[in-house]
Amino acid sequence: MRVSLEVPKELVREITNIPELLEKEVKLLLATKLVELNKISTGKAAEWLNMSKPRFLLEMSRYRVSALPLNEEELKEDVLNVAESIR
Repeated sequence: MRVSLEVPKELVREITNIPELLEKEVKLLLATKLVELNKISTGKAAEWLNMSKPRFLLEMSRYRVSALPLNEEELKEDVLNVAESIR
């Protein structure tokens, strides 16, 4: 599915200095917000953006958004998942 947006030139300049990168930057902003709201995982976001998960996590930090779980239960679950993946 494709979504089209009308973006005023002034806003384009605020988002990126390179207009050709606007689509990429808007997708990154959307993916970051969706992860922040727990709508999608960082893995799904990275896949959608066609970048590695570590790269996406780094990009998220540009917007001061952390991918770390906010509650203790989610943190425990993530630790268990990492432990399983390295076995």
